[in-house]
Amino acid sequence: MLVIGVDGCRGGWLAVALEVGTYALQAQVYTRFAAIMDAYPDAQAVAVDMPIGLWESGRARMRPCDAQARRRLGKRASSVFIPPTRAMLNAHSYAPLRTLGLSVQAYHLIPRIRELDALLTPDRQTQVWESHPELSFAAMVGAPMEHSKRAPQGMQARLDALTRALNLDACELESQMQACRAAGARLDDLLDACALAWSALRHTRGQSEQCIGVPERDARELLMTIRF
Repeated sequence: MLVIGVDGCRGGWLAVALEVGTYALQAQVYTRFAAIMDAYPDAQAVAVDMPIGLWESGRARMRPCDAQARRRLGKRASSVFIPPTRAMLNAHSYAPLRTLGLSVQAYHLIPRIRELDALLTPDRQTQVWESHPELSFAAMVGAPMEHSKRAPQGMQARLDALTRALNLDACELESQMQACRAAGARLDDLLDACALAWSALRHTRGQSEQCIGVPERDARELLMTIRF
């Protein structure tokens, strides 16, 4: 049985497939999310770090699940960004969205969000759901991470947490990284995707938690939930 953690990266989507029981993992970069689903049609859970379930229009604003996630993460709250509305997904430039309160970082994720929004249905969310690596790491170690993932101390802390949680070693992760780097992924992308795979794994064990509020669903009936 497999679970998948998926993080957006420069090359597209970095997917980490984790074998339940053995903790064997395989990382690969895909240019399209649909290709991940084709590669792993029987995956028990797919945790992806990208907003799923959006407000329809108006200014960019937090969903209830975003507000809950920020409260849980404390000093790491800024890692939960405010997503675009569905109406913003067809924008061709950032200028009009800036006046609607969307950050430039969120703007650059619009192609990934648009891709997921077109692919997912409420039924498919039983398999594929939104997650967040900082929530995963916080659950893994019992508290939000002290340092940013880009800081050397933060990178090492996340690596240490994963080696304990998934019985991995640095050499194994480095071998996976070598295969992904040329395809447009960084080490922090790999660590995030591994953390998401860990959350997918604990979901299969009935141990996952979620950030959810009211309303729970958007206009297309997609759940606005961050599970970890």
